[in-house]
Amino acid sequence: MVAELVFGEPIRLPGEFLTPAPETDNSPEFISRLRRHMTALKPQQVVRHGSRKTFVFKDLATCSHVFVRAEGSKRPLQQPYEGPHRVLARHEKFYTLSIRGREVTVSIDRLKPAYIQIEDNEEQQAATPQQEPSLPSTREPEEQRTRPVRQVRFTDRYQAGFG
Repeated sequence: MVAELVFGEPIRLPGEFLTPAPETDNSPEFISRLRRHMTALKPQQVVRHGSRKTFVFKDLATCSHVFVRAEGSKRPLQQPYEGPHRVLARHEKFYTLSIRGREVTVSIDRLKPAYIQIEDNEEQQAATPQQEPSLPSTREPEEQRTRPVRQVRFTDRYQAGFG
């Protein structure tokens, strides 16, 4: 009966080549009902997994500098992003950046906004328009900034050869 469902006709065993197999009354009715039921089945709606939305930072539309995600396999301790790089032009799916003095087109999927703090007084003046002072100003000396110095202390075991 199963072979008839798969192949459309019953399988003959070697002993049945000489004598015909007896027919059962239920098999043709069951097979016809099963065929009607199988033709009435409809496939399920397929879910499309390939079209996922990528995350895009909201600040990407207004930032002046961006980081670019490094593609490919990475060496140990390699940074995941390169930059910051200046944004030259914005488009819907890609940005044009200045990377090492060249204009490079990069997809927005690889970009991350860079938040840059202006540290030098000269950079601040370059970013803001110059105003002529009405009176001669006496300029105070700029405050010097240094990084904090850290003192490293080794355990006694490592101090053997040092005074």
